[in-house]
Amino acid sequence: MGHEGWESYFELSRDGVLRSFYGLLLILPNFYLIAYVVQRQKYDQVYNNLSEILPLSAITITLTIYLLSFSALALIVAMVFDFQDRLRPWLITRHWCVIWLSIIIGLVFSIHSLGFISFYFANFIALLGFLNILFIDICLAKSILCYKNGPAILIGCGINIIGLSIILISIN
Repeated sequence: MGHEGWESYFELSRDGVLRSFYGLLLILPNFYLIAYVVQRQKYDQVYNNLSEILPLSAITITLTIYLLSFSALALIVAMVFDFQDRLRPWLITRHWCVIWLSIIIGLVFSIHSLGFISFYFANFIALLGFLNILFIDICLAKSILCYKNGPAILIGCGINIIGLSIILISIN
């Protein structure tokens, strides 16, 4: 959100970038669970295991492309607009924000799987999570890249459109 001293909460070294990419692996089990619950709800059936409803290789490739799409787009934007010095903090903070957000959404879908909340409520929380990613991207573009509102909104929307396009293409 642009508060002074935010850098102290993140390790902004080269090792910090690598750890943030390894941290993205924490997202995969949450996405598998979410995909399983959505597919189970879509077909109104209970499956004994995940591979009956979702081919693990296809979903792993899709999720990997989705998770790496931000990094690729951030690198392109950093090179075009010449702020490579801000790329590392941008990658690290965005990765960790998305990691924690996906863990929270995964917990919500776990609570749904236990029968404590409805699918529609869990799906609503997932939608709020996706909108939070948009908000995070806009705030990071404002605070780390030092853009004003218009360009920050454009960058945030562009990043999210690319990610959502990858997911929608893979669904079809």
